[in-house]
Amino acid sequence: MRLHTAVCDLLGIDYPVFGAPMGGVALVDLAVAVSNAGGCGTLGLTSFTPDEIRALVRELRGRTSRPFGVGLMFPGDMPPSRAEAPPELPAFLRPVWERVRDLPLPPARPTLTEELARAQLAVLVEERVPLLACGLGTPGWVVEWAHAARMKVASLVGSVGAARAVDALGVDLVVAQGHEAGGHTGRVTSFVLIPQVVDAVRVPVLAAGGIADGRGVAAALALGAQGVWVGTRLLATPEAATTDAHKRRVVEMAVDETVVSRCYTGKPSRVLRNTFIDLWTRHQDEVLAMPTQRVWMEPIVGRAKAADLIDIANYPTGQVATGVREIKPAAEVVQELVDDAVRTLTEWLPSRVDLSREVEA
Repeated sequence: MRLHTAVCDLLGIDYPVFGAPMGGVALVDLAVAVSNAGGCGTLGLTSFTPDEIRALVRELRGRTSRPFGVGLMFPGDMPPSRAEAPPELPAFLRPVWERVRDLPLPPARPTLTEELARAQLAVLVEERVPLLACGLGTPGWVVEWAHAARMKVASLVGSVGAARAVDALGVDLVVAQGHEAGGHTGRVTSFVLIPQVVDAVRVPVLAAGGIADGRGVAAALALGAQGVWVGTRLLATPEAATTDAHKRRVVEMAVDETVVSRCYTGKPSRVLRNTFIDLWTRHQDEVLAMPTQRVWMEPIVGRAKAADLIDIANYPTGQVATGVREIKPAAEVVQELVDDAVRTLTEWLPSRVDLSREVEA
């Protein structure tokens, strides 16, 4: 039996399973694997230059003929052309700085501005990317520009209000992401958010947050979603461009070791808890706006990530990591999500829920 919804017809995919565009982690290997397995892989490219984006899209196209997407961020408060200059590091971070100061600093990534976002989107238009996935906001000019190029637009939201707003703009898909998801996230959990968004918008809804197996897929469909947006489960794959230490931490997590913090980017993001985040606990009022906060922390965090210092670096991870027990190829993950969802819907649920008889008076 196949798992098919209207979303599959919209994008020409076999299964309504989307790989989340995890920034710098969902790159060509992972996107190709998900798309070739029948889902829709995405590239997470917010921190990449237009030239890099073009090269990565072309590399992906050289390895698959299947539909795919690219994820970018369009926060409403991004500066026009340059970020505010960050202050000196505060005293409470100086011991951390002393620990990493002599480590190599990787090449600087571009700072998110509207100028950069427009240049990035221009590349997607020129390269005729099938799907644009928008995070942290979806301005009207983005939807208009993408649709003029016959590009589908998916907008990730964390509230019903945001869902209604992007639906009014004419997006093609709404991704309802619950609080338990990794990365930038809202305050409402998936089980509450998904059905409310389904009822509030006219377009198909994809469910994100807390989905790592077929039962999660089946639950999302039961709540009214027409597909799933999977991130953390795909971290634990050979194709994910994250560190081995991060992957091990995911599969070894017995209890929730994540926390929502603004200290890395300036916006709430669910990440692996570590000593760096703990240092910020009493200094939340010192966190700067996005993207200045990321620029401010980059001299520390960039060095720590390059050196695989997991107690300092930023590793977005969802709460569902506690249900991920092994690293396996992304194609196997997609197929297991589909097969287990079908099994749940056709065998597991019917064996436990009796709908054949009326209750006797």
